[in-house]
Amino acid sequence: MATVEEVLEFMKTSDAKWVDLQFVGIDGQLYHKSVPAKSVNDETFAGGFETELGEVFGFTGKSLALLPDQDTYARVPWEASTMRVISNVYTMPEKERFAKDSRYSIDRVNINAKALGISDVQLGCDVEFYIFDNVTLEKVANDRGPNYLVETHEGNWNPSPYFNAKNGAYIGQPHDTLYPARTQIAELMDETFRYGIDSHSHGKSANGQQKMKIREYNAKMAADALITLKYVAKNTAFVANNIATFMPLPIASDRGNSANITQRLKKGSANLFYDEKDDYAQLSQTASYYIGGLLEHAEALCLFTMPTTNSYKKMRADPRYAVWGKTNQNALVQVSGAYKTEDRVISYCGADSSINPYLAYTAVVAAGLDGIKNKTDAGKPVDENFADMDSKRAKELKIKPLPGSISEAIAALDGDNKFLKGFLSPELLGEYLEMRLSEQKENERRPTAFEIEKYFNR
Repeated sequence: MATVEEVLEFMKTSDAKWVDLQFVGIDGQLYHKSVPAKSVNDETFAGGFETELGEVFGFTGKSLALLPDQDTYARVPWEASTMRVISNVYTMPEKERFAKDSRYSIDRVNINAKALGISDVQLGCDVEFYIFDNVTLEKVANDRGPNYLVETHEGNWNPSPYFNAKNGAYIGQPHDTLYPARTQIAELMDETFRYGIDSHSHGKSANGQQKMKIREYNAKMAADALITLKYVAKNTAFVANNIATFMPLPIASDRGNSANITQRLKKGSANLFYDEKDDYAQLSQTASYYIGGLLEHAEALCLFTMPTTNSYKKMRADPRYAVWGKTNQNALVQVSGAYKTEDRVISYCGADSSINPYLAYTAVVAAGLDGIKNKTDAGKPVDENFADMDSKRAKELKIKPLPGSISEAIAALDGDNKFLKGFLSPELLGEYLEMRLSEQKENERRPTAFEIEKYFNR
């Protein structure tokens, strides 16, 4: 935890001339406003910077202010004289948290957890993204037609691809051509922004996909870490004349970008998910109820963990099913970690990299805590291979399908959202639903490149 005095001293010693006040919209997009460093002092840390945010959050009827969070300060290494801080949004003059600020929702996670006797909620993320040489979108004239061109020197469509195989997971150098870039991103995250990267590797796609494992932190720090990784990866790529994307499925018929959310609950130093007496996975009854909550609300969670129309194309390419287990790679909930107390974690494997982590993390934890409150049965684990499973066996195991589109996810959340009460404000939830529904309608009105190719000559 940093003090305001420490941050102000850091500004002086690092010769920062500008302070970048960063904040996140409901859709997870990072926004910022820069102010002179000389205008930042004890009073502005306490009172914030009044800012017109109607273009980001829509009409609010209230004045808003950005209050910098001193724990998130860091010097921006690709700018000559800029320091960044992530900011909370407040209403003025009441100085109350703004209901549509998604970062406010993550603050309510530990409040609700402590009501259940849980001292800390720790989250991490295994996140994937692509780094391309360039992406060109055909948009010279309105309605001219849908198409885009991805350029990557690792692409197997090139005359001399660096690695001509379908699976690029963990490939070594020289085929892993972006190792230096990925290492630079990891080092910036750790040394400059103070968020640890436990490991990094080439992704499953041989066409420029990257994978990073973000260290576990408390809920808010974990969400800040993922937002920061996106910020660092995109800007590091930009400086090198490349482009990074966290889009769920940027290349047709290839591997998508997942964001597997690891979770554990603690009471003091004790891991509440661990019980050495459990023969299957050393899981406690608390962990079983938590998994039960995740599965009970699996369909409703999709709108937060698969928030874009592209998310459902990624899910079809790499499906997940609402079951849990240890070894089933298609299970929505997976149990991982060595068989010892401190390492037992539960992974929610139905999210992709386009998530707003403040909302997705909040919703996932809310579902798990709801399972604990209601003692929801998780059912039996499923470790069978889904690829070899027939429909009869799937019915026996009570495997329920996840929503196949944004509209189906909206319908699921509309009928199952009570578990979010006390976590997400009605104003934020309503705005989020409307935003996603609007995107779905817009997507449905547009012809795709596939449709042009398939139906043009009908």
